[in-house]
Amino acid sequence: MASVLSEIAVDCANPMLVARFWCEALNYDVLEEEAGLVSIGSKSQGPGGLKLTFAQVPETKSIKNRLHLDLRPQNAQQQEEADRLISLGASYADVGQREGESWIVMADPEGNEFCVLSGVE
Repeated sequence: MASVLSEIAVDCANPMLVARFWCEALNYDVLEEEAGLVSIGSKSQGPGGLKLTFAQVPETKSIKNRLHLDLRPQNAQQQEEADRLISLGASYADVGQREGESWIVMADPEGNEFCVLSGVE
């Protein structure tokens, strides 16, 4: 018997701001919204699809994430995707990565780190 990953929760100050960024980044839709909580996902995956949920919390982010998302560009080169994400509100992030790594470390509008990997393997 095994579990299925159904939801990834992200703490943030402004759930809708962060949710809008990730909707654009991943071509997701807002699935649920209530005070201090926004869930997004792909409507085409149906009710069993993976969701990202952004929950409002009072404290600010203060250290590097212990868990992060890795994005693999589809139909774009790695740098093209990084540029697109910058235009949506992302920024480059330094988490101590070494020069010449095959991924680009970035942060969403509230500083949550994620990586942009090279194209399809």
